[in-house]
Amino acid sequence: MIMEATIKDLKVKSIYKKLVSSPDASSLITVSTALLGLILFFSFSSPYFFSKTVFLNIGMYAAIMGTLACSMTFINVSGNIDISGGSQIAVVGMVTAVLIKSGSMPLWLCVLLGVASGTVCGMINGFFITVIKVNAFITTIATMQMLRGIAYLISNGQTLVISDQKFKFLGRGYVLGIPFTLIMLVVFYIVFHIISRNTVFGRTIYMIGGNPLASFLSGIRVQRIKFILYTLNGTMAGCAGIMLASQSGAGLPMAAMNSNMQALSAVILGGAGLSGGRGTILGTFIGVMVLCTLITGMTMLSISSFWQDVIVGVVLLISVSIDAIKSGSLKRKI
Repeated sequence: MIMEATIKDLKVKSIYKKLVSSPDASSLITVSTALLGLILFFSFSSPYFFSKTVFLNIGMYAAIMGTLACSMTFINVSGNIDISGGSQIAVVGMVTAVLIKSGSMPLWLCVLLGVASGTVCGMINGFFITVIKVNAFITTIATMQMLRGIAYLISNGQTLVISDQKFKFLGRGYVLGIPFTLIMLVVFYIVFHIISRNTVFGRTIYMIGGNPLASFLSGIRVQRIKFILYTLNGTMAGCAGIMLASQSGAGLPMAAMNSNMQALSAVILGGAGLSGGRGTILGTFIGVMVLCTLITGMTMLSISSFWQDVIVGVVLLISVSIDAIKSGSLKRKI
């Protein structure tokens, strides 16, 4: 049994090394260059951009999108997709607001149950995708609509103001001059990076994305891993929901409307292909910073929010096109 486990681990390691070698390096260089270019462009375009305050604000803004993108990277690497994250964030914010306003339990328990509601949302996605075998894209479109409706039903579409000052620290507080949300974001990415690079579970995700059939034949419980990934994504959406509710000081049923598409854009920008088997946590982190820098810079230049949506959409389209070209779409005759 020990020998079989060792052989399986060696197979996973060898496939993992092939999947995460050179393509990731080129993607990291490209997205890092894009980030540097944006910083230089906005620094010359606005005299107020290149400052500590602006960069800290970018980090605080990146916390919501980045937390969701962190776990979404694993889902994309495994060859799957989840577009319901924004609705999950909204549900978490509403559940947390209701619990805090009830005053029937301590704040830490309200926060914990809020995150747990996100975990349940992820488990719902995982159940239909891995047990019922519904297509991931169709499933998450359905749950995106369903969960958004639940967020509105919780308060009949009304905003629930959260006045607890201790809760506001989670989204607006500073530790040694650094936003607490940015500290949490960095911690999340360090943990996920370690998981992706130094654990069998992380290597298994890449193997499933590269060749799910071979993974299944080698003894890997593919559906079980997928269920864990969607549950984990729900938990991270829960954390993002707590941060957003704290930053806004309210539970908002319309919250995070664009967060999921922005997170997906960041993941693809960072080099994680939609076909699976590629991508890094570091690449996603830089991709998040690229989008947040772009949005912040456009806001400082007083560019209309409508045009911002257009530009971010173009960035996503370009990212997906690059991913398709890397996958050999131009070489296919049909």
